[in-house]
This record gives sequence, structure tokens and C-alpha cells, in this order.
Amino acid sequence: MKLYSVFLRCSQRYFSTESQRNINAIKFEHLRPEVVLSKENRKSFIEKFKSGIIPERYDSKRIDHNTTQAAVLIPLCTNKGELGFIYTLRSTKVTANRGQVSFPGGMYDKKDSNLEETALRETWEELKIPKKKIDIWTSGNIFDKQNVKVLPVFSYVGEIDPEKLQINTDEVEEAFFFSLRNLCDLSLCRFTHFRDSYTLPVYLGGKYRVWGFTAALTHMVLTALVPDIYKLEFISLPKILPQKKG
Repeated sequence: MKLYSVFLRCSQRYFSTESQRNINAIKFEHLRPEVVLSKENRKSFIEKFKSGIIPERYDSKRIDHNTTQAAVLIPLCTNKGELGFIYTLRSTKVTANRGQVSFPGGMYDKKDSNLEETALRETWEELKIPKKKIDIWTSGNIFDKQNVKVLPVFSYVGEIDPEKLQINTDEVEEAFFFSLRNLCDLSLCRFTHFRDSYTLPVYLGGKYRVWGFTAALTHMVLTALVPDIYKLEFISLPKILPQKKG
């Protein structure tokens, strides 16, 4: 009986490990470039991304008097055959968001024909990724970030080796790749609860953690891009009203 119990425990561990391997294999199959980049998935993504619900913390409808505009490029790419995103670590030389992880982007310039052009220009200035290499899929809803209206522009930029990018060290400390596989791994996700009672995801599976505004964008993109794999759910908690005295 004792030997049988040991055998049973070992068998359970084996089949549990095998089951997890099979699940991971199925997930990886859905994250292959030919699946994610297919015409069908591209069409589905555009519809979902443009109609996505913005976390209330960044809802542009909350502030009507805001006129300052900016744009960020969300660059989906392949790195050694695996899909993921290119993020930047902001330089300590800049005044805004220094030392934080972000997507390439910046403020609208009067020379820009539109906000998509802003995203392309800033990406060239920061990472030297040329406009001709950037395949824009669509733009999403405008976010409101600290009194600045921000347009997210989603694109595919092909094969990228972040170590070979010619980064502008005045604005960017480093560029790094974060795989879709790790972004979709719930064991590598945490949450940040802000003092104004909002909760946003934190992604820990890359070289640097992704949190705050960039995490909100990442969450919206993953929800639309790989909905069958990305299953992270979180609650943006409402403010707790003080109890009335008496």
C-alpha cells in the first residue's frame, strides 16, 4: 500500500506536469506569428481595440478642457521568431517620466500632419525605426494622462533586435523586448492599487516591470490581440465614501 501511494503521487505529479506542458504548447501555438499576424486576427483586433473600454483613470471624457496632445506607438515585433513588444526605459535626462518604462512617443508638434505622424516621428527620434518599416494597423481611443490627451497607435514593425537599435540616449536609456508569452503568463502578473482607488496590472516577465499608464495600454492591446490566451481580469475599485456621522 505504501509503495502504491508513492507511485500514485509520482504519477499525479507526472501527469500534472505533462498536462501543464500540453496547455503551454497549446497557448504557444496561438501566439505564433502566422496566427497573430493573420488577416483574420488583424481585422478582429482592429474592431476590438477601437471599441475597447479605457480604464476610468485614463478616460478622456473626464476632462473637457484638455487641449495638449501626444501619441505613442505600440510596436509589435518579432525577436528570434517570437512575438512581443518593444518598450523603452526613459532616460534620467528627461523631465517627464524619467526612469520609467514606456512605449516610444511624445508630444504633438505643429509640423506633424496628425497624431499618427507624431507617433512615427517620435519613434524615429528615439529608436531610429524608419517610417517605411512601420505597418500601422489602427489607432485606439484617446487616453487622458495627467491633462494630456494621448493617442495609442498600434503597429507591426517586423523583426527587431533591441540591442541593435540606435537609441537616442538623451531620451531613452534602453530599449528591450517583452514577449507575448510572458505578458500572457498570469504567474508573472501582479497589480498596483493606487491611492485614488484604481487598480491596474503590473507585468514582471520582462527585463523591467511594466506598470501604470503603459500597463493599461498593454492590457487593452492584449485583450484585443490574443483574447483566447490573455485571461487577466482585474477590478478597478470604486472610491469608498466615508460613513455619515449620526
